Amino acid sequence: MEKTVKSVKLWAGRHLAGLFVFNVSILVMVLLSTAQYFKPFFYLGINSIFFFSLLFAVLFLGARTKAMLTIAIIFLALTAFLKVVKIDVWADRASIYFYQAFFIGLLLLLISKD
Repeated sequence: MEKTVKSVKLWAGRHLAGLFVFNVSILVMVLLSTAQYFKPFFYLGINSIFFFSLLFAVLFLGARTKAMLTIAIIFLALTAFLKVVKIDVWADRASIYFYQAFFIGLLLLLISKD
């Protein structure tokens, strides 16, 4: 446990500026969405905010293929659970998040040099 805490502190120290920019950009998008600032031209809804947050995680936080595919698997499991308990509205939303994370994960896998 102590080793994990050390590695998280080290990662956070290296990505402090990225964490700040990531959080501020998400906050600004949520505020613009609530104010419906781009309403006639661009619908800034929760799906687009989630997609942009995945892209920002890649750009600012250094998320790679493994992280994106892990997020996709988590949303796939959440979708299956919500379908089993018959909460179809949230299952549909979770499946959209799965596809977005899976798409970015596959895109990162295709362009990676490893």
